[in-house]
Amino acid sequence: MMLIIFLAALIAAVQLSNMYLRYLSFRDGMTDAERVLLWRRLLIWGIVSALIYGAMLKHFGISAPLYKFLLMVCWIPWQAIFMLTVRRNFLQHVFIMGMGSVWSLIQHNWAAIFCAISFNTELEILFGHAIFYLALFFLLLPVERRIFLKLLPPQNFFDSYGRFTSVFPLILISSVVIMWAQEPLVHSWAERFSRLYIPFVFFFFYRYVIDSTKQLYERRQTNQNLRRMSEQIMALGEYNRIMEESRDKIVAMRHDLRHSYRLIYMMLETGEIEEARRFIERQEKLIGTTKVTIFCVQPLINVALLIYVRRAENFGIKVQHKVNLPENIGVDESDLALLISNLLENAINASCRQPQNRRAISIQIQNVGEQFVVEIANLFDGEVEFDEKNMPRTSREGHGLGMVSVKNFADRYGAYVDFSKEGGTFKVTLYWLNLSQ
Repeated sequence: MMLIIFLAALIAAVQLSNMYLRYLSFRDGMTDAERVLLWRRLLIWGIVSALIYGAMLKHFGISAPLYKFLLMVCWIPWQAIFMLTVRRNFLQHVFIMGMGSVWSLIQHNWAAIFCAISFNTELEILFGHAIFYLALFFLLLPVERRIFLKLLPPQNFFDSYGRFTSVFPLILISSVVIMWAQEPLVHSWAERFSRLYIPFVFFFFYRYVIDSTKQLYERRQTNQNLRRMSEQIMALGEYNRIMEESRDKIVAMRHDLRHSYRLIYMMLETGEIEEARRFIERQEKLIGTTKVTIFCVQPLINVALLIYVRRAENFGIKVQHKVNLPENIGVDESDLALLISNLLENAINASCRQPQNRRAISIQIQNVGEQFVVEIANLFDGEVEFDEKNMPRTSREGHGLGMVSVKNFADRYGAYVDFSKEGGTFKVTLYWLNLSQ
């Protein structure tokens, strides 16, 4: 009975080790709550599955066919638990499952070779296989961690040619699995050595995915840089237009200045004090239209704020702003300008879908010591859906670019990001530290 319990526990431990490798691939993208829930479920199922395996081994007896069945079929509930807990794109799960299976077959093959050399009886081979497999798993753990932690490509990799790549590992090992499932406990040496090509398959796909991901990232970075340059050129063009408008108004006012003085003088001479006061008020308002607000000392950020605040006001949107930035902001100025531009563009688009009396945007960009906060809020009465990472979902064209800029900024500078929708107000907050101070 002790042998049955021990073998059942070994089989459960083998399957749990496989889940650990798959967990490594998704770990960095998981929340703390997901990690805790996943391991709680896996450990509970590990105990339950060991009891089930023990009952089956006791009922049917310890044998090679049953041992192979438990390893080859009973991993399915483990994978189901993993996918139900770590809800990600299906192709991501398929790819990691395939690569994990290839790695598992590598270890199974070496365990089989070790057992064929070391043991003679069926019982010795079964126990030796499971023990050597786990020993190999722990021995190679530093290598496994290094590989699987960076094995998962980004989501957009699977939106193109990656969707075909995701199923290749499973297809290539299917023939090996069929041969391994055959009745003989100990296969021939020719069959064992024929499977030594499997590591080459694994590392070929590993390098392919790493290189493809790198190319995808570089292409995305290039497109983002081109887009950033395009937006900066457009912003500078609009800024130049605003300055020209202000300059034209100033030239016109200077031309009319002598005439205005004469009018005021005549009104005072004739005792039309109230009319002179109203005329002066109109002139003050006209002078106010030529004023170009200076928000901060950073030229690109100042231009971005100037353009989008002016654009919001043209749409009848009330804008409240409080900007306090030192010369050293700890991030690339163009990155922050692009982030602010995208967020304000989203806020303006959302505000334009509001009634006229519900159009308002608040801009808070503050610095206290090494701490920086950007908070942009707008009134919005519609529904907002959030994904598993608390990022707003949208089907509107162009709106997703703002979310991409937020994610890129947060990844680059380690910023904390929070989106919220409460009481008819949608708000996005970013917080980061200037560690260069």
